Order: sequence, then C-alpha cells, then structure tokens
Amino acid sequence: MRPKKFTIPCTENEYLYKNDEKVVIVSIIGKSQYRAKGYKSQMINTNLSEDLSEQPSINNDTLVEIEGYHNVKERVIYLHLRGILDSHTLVSQYDNFMEKLECKDFLSAWAYMREKYAKALLVLFHISHLVVVTHPTHTFDYSYVHLFRALDKVRQKLSGQLSHVLGSITGLPRNWVTNGRPCSPRVLFYFETGPELFKDVSKDLTNIKQLEHSLEDQIYSILRGSHVVYNISYYCLFAIPANQEFVFINTGVTESRDITGYMLKKLIESCRIGSTGLGSKNVVNSDTNFNQFNSENEQRSFKSFLQEHINLAFSKGFDDNSKVRRHNVPSYFEIPLLSTFFKVANVVYEFFIHSNDKDLIWLHGLLNTDVKFSRSRCSKVLPRALQTYQDNLPQHYGRAYHESKLAHAMMIFEMHARGPLFEEFSEKIQQECEKHWHAGRQMCEVLSLTGNPCTNPIHKGGSDGAGGGELGENRNDDNELPVMEHCSGVRYVCACNCGRCQGPREDPFNLRHANYDWFQLMAKQCGCIQLESIEFPVFQPSTHNFRAAQLFPHMNRKDSCSRVDYSTPQNQTQACSLVDSTLHDNIEGYGSGEQLASNSDSHGEEAQRLNKILLTPDAHKVVIEVTEGDLDNSKEKALIRQPSTTEYLPGMLNTESPAGLLPQFSSWSLVCLGPSSLYSHNLGLQHQTGILATSAFLLPWDVTVRLEHQKERGSFWPVTGDHAYNLRGKNFQNSNALKCRKSKGGKEFVVKIFVGVEYECPRGHRFMASAPDKVLKAAGNGIVKDSGNKVTSSTADMPLYFPCPCRQSKPLIAQLMRIHVVTPKAPVHVTLNPRVQPGPSPCPIFVTGAEEPIKLSQSAYWVLRLPYVYVGEKGPYLPPKEPVPISHGRLLAGMYGISEVIPEKK
Repeated sequence: MRPKKFTIPCTENEYLYKNDEKVVIVSIIGKSQYRAKGYKSQMINTNLSEDLSEQPSINNDTLVEIEGYHNVKERVIYLHLRGILDSHTLVSQYDNFMEKLECKDFLSAWAYMREKYAKALLVLFHISHLVVVTHPTHTFDYSYVHLFRALDKVRQKLSGQLSHVLGSITGLPRNWVTNGRPCSPRVLFYFETGPELFKDVSKDLTNIKQLEHSLEDQIYSILRGSHVVYNISYYCLFAIPANQEFVFINTGVTESRDITGYMLKKLIESCRIGSTGLGSKNVVNSDTNFNQFNSENEQRSFKSFLQEHINLAFSKGFDDNSKVRRHNVPSYFEIPLLSTFFKVANVVYEFFIHSNDKDLIWLHGLLNTDVKFSRSRCSKVLPRALQTYQDNLPQHYGRAYHESKLAHAMMIFEMHARGPLFEEFSEKIQQECEKHWHAGRQMCEVLSLTGNPCTNPIHKGGSDGAGGGELGENRNDDNELPVMEHCSGVRYVCACNCGRCQGPREDPFNLRHANYDWFQLMAKQCGCIQLESIEFPVFQPSTHNFRAAQLFPHMNRKDSCSRVDYSTPQNQTQACSLVDSTLHDNIEGYGSGEQLASNSDSHGEEAQRLNKILLTPDAHKVVIEVTEGDLDNSKEKALIRQPSTTEYLPGMLNTESPAGLLPQFSSWSLVCLGPSSLYSHNLGLQHQTGILATSAFLLPWDVTVRLEHQKERGSFWPVTGDHAYNLRGKNFQNSNALKCRKSKGGKEFVVKIFVGVEYECPRGHRFMASAPDKVLKAAGNGIVKDSGNKVTSSTADMPLYFPCPCRQSKPLIAQLMRIHVVTPKAPVHVTLNPRVQPGPSPCPIFVTGAEEPIKLSQSAYWVLRLPYVYVGEKGPYLPPKEPVPISHGRLLAGMYGISEVIPEKK
C-alpha cells in the first residue's frame, strides 16, 4: 500500500490512522539545483520523490511548502521543505513576490523571502528528531551559519510564548511543553555530488571516509566557533552527534537530479526488459525504485547511514551533550504518537508562520544583514554629502548652481555608499538639498528679456520678464515673500536714439523700459529729444476705462503691412524698393518695366497711394511715373480702418497682431540729426560715439532715376546747367548729389544717397556692415571702396545678429540697432519700410505700424533706431549666444525706396 501524502498544516481527516503508534520525524531541508525542481529527497527510498515530471507548487503567501509521507513499516514521518533555497522555486516566485512587495532592489526582497523560509525552518526544528541538510555540491555553505544563529536567537526569545501555546494540547509531555520541542534535533549533512576523484569507490572506501571525516571536523569547528552549537545541546538550535558520523557524500550516479535523463534511462530499460517477456510492471513501479539504481546497488548508501540514527532514536534517544564534569545536564527525548505529532505540528506551524509577535518581526532584522550594512554605510556618508553641498554656498543662487552642487554631493555619496538602500538615501540627499536651497537661499531666476536670470532672492513683484523662473510655480509661502523689482546684475552699454550719446543700462525685464523709457531718458540727456522726428502710430485712448486687448491665436493682422507680399518683383515695386545693379539678371527674366507696372496696378487702391517705380532694362535706373491719381493727392486714397481707442495691443506690433490694435508706445524711433552736411564722406561719422574707427563711415549709393511726365504737365526737374530750381520753397544746388542728362525716354538723374547699417554689441562697440556677411572697413586715408548696393539690395536680407569684431577671447554678438540714411539734394523722397524677423520661421515679422513706407525729407541726416528687444505673443526672442546663420534673425529685404516730391497745385 502506497503511503498517503500530506502537507503541514494538515486537516483532521488526513491523519486518522488505525494504528496510532509512535513515530520518528525526519525533515529534509537545504538547497537544490534548478533541474531538480525543488525535490531533495531522492536519496531516501520513499515516495517523497514521486511525480518528478510535475511542476512543483508552493503557497504564494508563505512561499514554502512542507510536504510529508508516513512510512508505516519504518514508523517514520518524512517531511520535505520546498522554498526559496530551491533554485526552481526562487526563479518561479521572485517576480511575483517583487510585484507584491514593491521593492526596488534584490537584496531587500531577498531578506523578506529568507524571512518566510526561516519561519518554516523554525517549525521543523521544533517538531523534528532528525534534520537532513542537503547541498548540490561537496562544500559546506557558510551562509547557513548566519541563518542558524538568527533562528537560535528567535527560538530563545519565543520559548516562553511557545510553551504557553503547547500547554493547550491535551496529553503532551511536560518536558515537551517546557522545552517547546520533543528534543534537541540532530542535524545531518548530505552532499549530493562528490569529487570526480571518488566516483569509483567499489574497491576502496578509505579516501571518501577521510573526506567525510575532514568535512565533519570542518563543519563542527565552524559551528562551534560561531556559537551555533555548545557543549549542552539543550541550549542549541540543534545538536551535532559527538560519537557518530553526520556527513555523507554521495559518490554514486548523480543523474537522479536530472529528471529528464532519469525518465529517458528508465524508458530504455523498460524496452530491454520488455524484450525478455517481463512486461512493464517494473515501469509502473519504477517510481518506488527511483533511488535503488543509485544507492542500493552501491556498497554504501545514505539510507543505511540515516537508519543508524533512526534506530538510535527508537532505542534510547539522542544524548549529544558533551561529557564535561561541570555540565552533566540530563537530556530529554520524546517520541510522539502519530496523532499527537499532527496536533503539535499544526499548532507550531500556526504559531511561527501566521503569528505577528514582535520577536518574529525581529527575525527580519536579523536576516536582513545586507540592508543593515547598507543603512549603516549610507547613514555615515549622508552627512558628508550634505556638507559637500553646503560648502561655500553663495547667499542666493539659482537652479543651475543648485543642480551642480547637488551633482557634486551625489558624486561623493556614490563613491562611499553601498547596498540596496543606495536609492533611498539618494532621494533623501536630494530632498535635504532642496530643503536647504528653499530655506531663504533660492534665487528668483525670472529671465530678463535678454535671457539673464534675476539674481535677487525669490520675491513677489517685478516685471514679467521672459519667464522660466521659480515664481511661475505655486508656492505655499508666497504671502511671506518680499516685494521688489527684478535685477539680473547685468549691465549693458547702449547708444541713444540718434547715436551721439552712450550710457549704461540695466538688463530689462519690462518691454516698455527696454524699447521706450530708457531711450526717452537718454534722449533727454543727449538732447536729441528736441530733434525733428517722425512718430509711429500708437494707441490714443478716448476713455479712461481703456484696457489691454485679449489676444487669440486666430486673430491675425490684416493691414497693409501683412497684405503686401515682398517675395515677388511686382510687390517689391509696389513697396517702392530701389533696384541696384545686382538685380540685372533677375530683371531680364521678369520682363520689361511696363509689364511689371501693369502687374503692380492689379493690387488695387493701395498702389495708387504710392508713386510708381518702373524697372527699366537697365538695372541702374529707377523710373518714376506720375499719374493723375497721384497728383490728385488724397481724393482717391483707399479707406483706412481707424484703430481702436478703447483697447490697446499689449505687446509689439507684428504681422500676427490683430487688425485695428496699436501699442501704447512705439518700440521704434526715427529722428533727423540735421542737414546732410553733417556727414562728410572724407571725415566719416565724427559725431557718433563708440563706433570703431575703421568702420565709422556710410556707404555711398548712386541711383539713376528717370521721371516720365505726361506732356500736359511739363517738367518739374531741373535740366543740366541750371543753377537752381525752386520747389516748395527749397533750393537744390548743383552738386554730386544731383546730375541730369537726357535720354530717349526722358531725363535721367543720378542721386547720391549715403546708407549705414549699424550693429552694436552689449559692451557698446558699434560698427557698420558693407554686406550681409562683411564688416565695413575703410582704408587708412578714409576711402570707402564699398558701395551701398549690397545692403540695399531688394533680394538680400541683412542679419539681425553679427559677431562683433572687437578683440575678445570669445566674440560678442552684436545686434542691428540703427539705419543711417543721408538723403540727396534732389526732389525725391527716400522711403523706409523696415520689417524684422528676429527668429527662424514661423517667427512673426515685426513692423512699425505705418500704413505706407515712411518718406524722409530731402538733404537731411536720418537715423532709424530698431527695437532693443523683440517680444511676441509667445515671449521674447532671445539673442543667440554664438554666431548663427542669417535665417535666425534678419532685416528683410525691400526696406529702401524712392518716391518723387509732388509739388502742390497752384
């Protein structure tokens, strides 16, 4: 009859046997290889090793499984513990356990898993007479020492509580109740594989015996030195036999660990047996003979080795106390009835596995030595890392400096910290450093409109700036913050509107201060506030309740500034763009001037407000044709929508701004320094400060124009040889600025214009550009060989940012700030229509707001000052930190134009 399998704890109907006799309990614990699937009992000829082809299972809560078999004939109960020391169980349960535990590291999870396994060991050490420790190799595992010491400490602490629990079992011997266990169990060690040298021991057993005795001496010395065993077994977790062998090394065939190999071999043997007519009965009963081909056929077997200890248990019990005169303590030994054993096993299992006693919780700390070491080590390094962060801190600092100091502190921590609590203490360091930073040392860090952070302590108030600082975050202590203005500590040098005076300026956080207030203040100091100027359209309120308009992304500007397309020659003509010699090839491809004029007329009423400029096949010429509609002045002007007088544009005017809205102030400035005689082409710009000496010149630009009058109007232009011509009360003397010659289509005039494209760096260095990629450099005698054709070309954009030629280790980035124009002594207007795109597309184009190109008066020196910063609906467009391509920021082509001075009707 095959013995019945049971598990601990077991229900009552599982152990109702007819023969209630005394039994010896043998428990099998230890480690097994992955392919053994957790089975460690194959060295015993019992049914513990059946069902080898099945996948073993354990309790998902306890992570252990105590299975048992009752050998009625031998009167022995065999208990087999499967748990995390078995490789197969560890691999199959680790992922599920980690998810349930939510641990971040293996060692912490391993400590919890070892705790559950240790509780199962406590159960077996309190109900067993013999405990067999198996190991896959032939070396002793030192990790058992720490495990046994932890179990012994907990056992001693829980001895009183366990005795109280066992007292509730009727008929249990008094010594058992008092000691908490039937005896001090013996521990035997079984090593599944021996050295290759001892595989064949059929002739001589001397060498293997010597190895076993050597291992016994080694194990006993380790356990005795580690205070796991003592002279008196009563005080120990277990006992070591004093005069009997307790180590067995298997030298037989070890393929019993290989389940697949074992089954294959049995299949081959069954085929051979079947051919002799024995049938397959041996195959059916092969599970009971699993170990016989490995052990019983050998001269030595673990079964006989174990039976000696079992026989001693039945005869007189174990007395493993050392025979020392002072410690002659009698031992106790109880062999329970089968029914009593199951009652005790259930009670002990419930006590150790499911109890929440604080001493059992203490077991986790005893086993979790890796985590304890990690905590000790990290706790020691933590103050050092925090001190590293706090050393030499400024009074206030920003996030970038905070993160650099934190990285330095973390580097010190990483050098010395160890173990699974590394991540936990890393987070603690970060929290402590953040706390230290926020405790009155945090810098405001709101970015200025040029990209520099505010260096004041975090505060309330101040301009919005470019954003990106800590004030954008919700803070609970905002009410306790001081009120102050932003300050980055950065100072720049900048010239006034006209360029004749320079001064320092604070880093702006406010758009009005950046583009208007500071220049107004400098204009008062310089005196250029008294100069003639052209005002740009700004908001004019009609009520005291005016407010900023609410902008929406779909509201785009629809005025003339956005309607004009400057990408085609036709629209360049409409916008009064001058044409120089560089356009010769392009003009030939587009056709004659008359064709371009007809295309230009298709743009409707807006074109009638401008004088028509016709491109001739000769690209040096600009043809101005005056029509009846032009001379009629304002009668047929297009209807212009009036801007709002109750809502103003909160930012700068650009092509994406809503129609009908104007800003409260203009970010542009256009002033007249005086007559054109202020500039001498030989002496250069002597009245301008901060301009590099070799670049303090304007570019001469000669433009040939031809006026085509209708015959009934007559000529308004002077002819060659005239000494003077009076037009609107102005005398235009013959000079290099105006020369006239006859041509087939009328009279051609050459007008000389001086143009300067000025850049200014943050340190106040100013210079002119002679081309989109070239700085103007005059010869030693002041001769400028370049002309203005490249900077006024209607096809070339001028970069908004340019490397400053000043001598610095790292070149500064200069910004295009001013356009200088000296108009000729001729009855023509030089017109300006500046449009700036400060960033790559889809960046909007910033405009002045004028409905048509601005006409400059004749024979005068004009300076157009561009905005200091450019701010759109998405924030400021910051200047680059290093040289960038023109597409990053540019002054769009088509800025310059010419129109005729139209005389008044008499």
